[in-house]
Amino acid sequence: MPPELEAVALLSSGLAELTTTVGDLAESHFALREQVQAVVERLRPGPAGPDPADLRWRLLDRPTASQVWIWLIDWVDWAVDRFTLTEEIPACWPTHPPLVEELTALAAAWHLAYDPRAAADAPLRWLEALARARTRLREWDDATRCRNGEHHPRRVDLTWPANWRDQALDTAERDLTGRAIPGPTADAGAPS
Repeated sequence: MPPELEAVALLSSGLAELTTTVGDLAESHFALREQVQAVVERLRPGPAGPDPADLRWRLLDRPTASQVWIWLIDWVDWAVDRFTLTEEIPACWPTHPPLVEELTALAAAWHLAYDPRAAADAPLRWLEALARARTRLREWDDATRCRNGEHHPRRVDLTWPANWRDQALDTAERDLTGRAIPGPTADAGAPS
């Protein structure tokens, strides 16, 4: 075989091998790209803080409550400064469970509103919720009069009777007694 044809055959063989290798590399590249995208989706920054399901104070265990307290204290510190809330939120807010609940809800909603996956108007809706919350916070502050770092426990004028729960259960039972018990429908037992 003439040397020129031998070189063309060798070049053709090398080109076929190169084409196969490039194809394999392309497949590997696309598979790796999909893997990276999946990891990015899992790691995409969401709300910085606990999952809202983990914010039910009455259900929190000690380690989770510790994390939520730190998260909430940090957020309240930021929010008080950012929105000038010193008139609405007394410094002793952690000692007032209703304020803890209100501020937990505001913090969770804020984190969700500014999540990259949130609707474009979510921050505006959060600001509207904050305006309504400020009214509730002022009402709370009017009741306690906690000022300048001086804590005043909220005085409760009315209390429920000790047996309120038994009365509530009795009422529920009477209500249930008068209700129909679902059974098979009339058509289910009728011959066809």
